[in-house]
Amino acid sequence: MKSAKTIFSILGIALLTALSLGTVSCSKEQPVTPDPILILAKTQVVSGKGSQFVSVKAAGAWTLASDAAWVRFTPASGTGDNSDIILQYEANSGTAARTADISLSCGGKTTIVSLRQNAPSEDPQPESHAGTSTKRRWMELPETKDNDGLYFYTHDMTVASKTIRNYSFYWDDKALVAHWVAYPLNTVLRGRGDRSDMWGLDPLLPASKQPIVTSAFRGGWSRGHQIPSADRLNYAANVATFYGTNMTPQEYNFNGEIWARLEGSVRGWAGRCDTLYVVTGCVVKGSTQRASDVEGKSITVPVAYYKAVLAYSKANAANGGYRGCAVYLPHDKAIAGQTVTKNHDSVMSVRALEEKLGINLFVNLPAAVGDDTAEKIETENPALVSWWW
Repeated sequence: MKSAKTIFSILGIALLTALSLGTVSCSKEQPVTPDPILILAKTQVVSGKGSQFVSVKAAGAWTLASDAAWVRFTPASGTGDNSDIILQYEANSGTAARTADISLSCGGKTTIVSLRQNAPSEDPQPESHAGTSTKRRWMELPETKDNDGLYFYTHDMTVASKTIRNYSFYWDDKALVAHWVAYPLNTVLRGRGDRSDMWGLDPLLPASKQPIVTSAFRGGWSRGHQIPSADRLNYAANVATFYGTNMTPQEYNFNGEIWARLEGSVRGWAGRCDTLYVVTGCVVKGSTQRASDVEGKSITVPVAYYKAVLAYSKANAANGGYRGCAVYLPHDKAIAGQTVTKNHDSVMSVRALEEKLGINLFVNLPAAVGDDTAEKIETENPALVSWWW
């Protein structure tokens, strides 16, 4: 039989052991390393040779790899977050589409994203003809013309699990700017989120045919959005607003003041109607100024900017529910401190802006409301319509 001293000794050891185990079990848990995140601007690309920017979010050292030899990265490794990685892909000369699995590894964890490259027969073709307006009945579209050297492109986005249009643009690969960007806007289409600042390449065009906008335009010009970042807040849709094809060289004060205030007014109008159809454009004819991108490519500095909008409200019984407004601003820092109001000399009817530009805006409006009603909408002076102000 064990003595009392021995029993107490055993109990003491057991108690110390229990306390020790309890101390370990109650200690602060070690932090869990989050999975690395890999973001591609586009997960499907055209068959030709091209490139795009990708973004890595990682808690430590990481590496990128591909199971396909036709994909490579610069850089292929690093530490921490990086939004300036270039993914390059070779042309697909085969008859079938192909897929590359891209892996991002960090801290023993791996994230895989697939990139699909079209077969040549699957590539969307840029349009440079008036058929744009008859093939697509989108209310925001201006006309396009035959043989004018400009090309029509459209970016999609996903809203409520549906693929719909984000914005369209009419590209000038000599001036390296879009003559206009057109899109619908309302609360649902605007979405929720933050500014991505993913300054990158438009995957619809080769890098040689667009400005590289990872930093401001050289020559003292800011990167001015045509469709504003704040008009598309869902992440993937917002990333597309930072493509070089959506940028033009703008005076810093012009961009940050009168132009930014006008963009805010447009969002305010969109918030008061069912859908606002927006055309934002620039004028390059007559320009004598040039900016350049980080590679030294020459970009035309526009001489003026404009916005034309159609507000549709089902509750508005007049003119089929539509009303129109247009604004034309010289690209001049001298007006930067001004604000566009109903008395500003930049405010005009849609028809007056059409005559100034020499193009037909809202080419699909007559089909929706009839020629006579479309004429009333486009010739109405918005300065006399209180709804806008």
